[in-house]
Amino acid sequence: MANNLTPRPFIIPIFVPNMGCPHRCVFCDQVSITGHEGGKLSRRQVRERISEFLGFKGDHRGRVEVAFYGGNFLGLQKSYRQSLLDEAQGFVEGGRVESIRFSTRPDTITREALETLAPYAVRVVEVGAQSMDDAVLSLSRRGHTAEDTKMSVRLLKNHGLRVGLQIMPGLPGDTPESILETGRRAAELEPDFARIYPTVVVKNTVLEKWYDSGQFKPLSLADAIDLTKRLYLLFKARGISVIRMGLQAVGSLLEPGAVVGGPFHPAFGHLVHSEIFLDLAVQELEMQETLSKRIALKVHPHDVPKLRGLRNHNIKQLIQRFHLKAIQVLPDPALPENALRVAGLPQPGFAIRKIKCYGLSKL
Repeated sequence: MANNLTPRPFIIPIFVPNMGCPHRCVFCDQVSITGHEGGKLSRRQVRERISEFLGFKGDHRGRVEVAFYGGNFLGLQKSYRQSLLDEAQGFVEGGRVESIRFSTRPDTITREALETLAPYAVRVVEVGAQSMDDAVLSLSRRGHTAEDTKMSVRLLKNHGLRVGLQIMPGLPGDTPESILETGRRAAELEPDFARIYPTVVVKNTVLEKWYDSGQFKPLSLADAIDLTKRLYLLFKARGISVIRMGLQAVGSLLEPGAVVGGPFHPAFGHLVHSEIFLDLAVQELEMQETLSKRIALKVHPHDVPKLRGLRNHNIKQLIQRFHLKAIQVLPDPALPENALRVAGLPQPGFAIRKIKCYGLSKL
């Protein structure tokens, strides 16, 4: 199970877009998604990039990890892969970097490939599972099966590595049922963490052609938020950290026409967290026998924006739904994160109602 108390590392990203991939998935244009042009990086470029990012590290940031993203790392030519690892390992041995991580396809994770990592401080591997439904994987031209993902996680765990799983709700052939089943089957593998990337239609992909012809219909933003919320809560209930929801809003994705369809939003993760807090507040307010027209909602300071929602959306919804006159949001450092307390605002001659604390486990 994941250790949710582990501080986040300071990650130095090295992008190798589309490199090592034996297939071109229908949704994929890694240059747009990562914001980095393809092509081989030289050892010198890797060394300079790591040095540059180390200059950004503040005194209070966590451990440092070099991360190889955007391609299929174990699918790279062995000599080139080892040259990249050699550069990163030099910083580990110099005491400036603690460890190395990378992302790869499940069907390239073999016992032989993992044995080549022995000389290096590789501690984390992210597996691009995308779905645990073989029909969905086939329609997306992934070239691997759900069983490949299951076997890859087992191999990684046997080698003592931390494992992350990436899933993409809303792929061709997906339904709400298959998406949630993917979440359940992924959680059963007990990864240390997960990323949830609802499928968006990026230009210059097969999916764009299918979208234009009406062959593919992406999830709406509202449906993507709802399904991602349910996946998030499913993983959290199993003690699995969800470290990202939604594609990162890098420069190239924000260019006009880069995303041609689907639930892309630069604050997607915030929208999901806000929806969770709206559910939490509704549940608590519905449980009250009597409710003052003016109430206070207390949350941990980090959770204030999540409770308020984008442009105070949640506060407006609660006032309308419960016919309230005012809601005051109060930060309370004594509360744990992902918890909420409700009380009537103090008025002359009246005592504050008994306060109860509810966390995500109540959802």
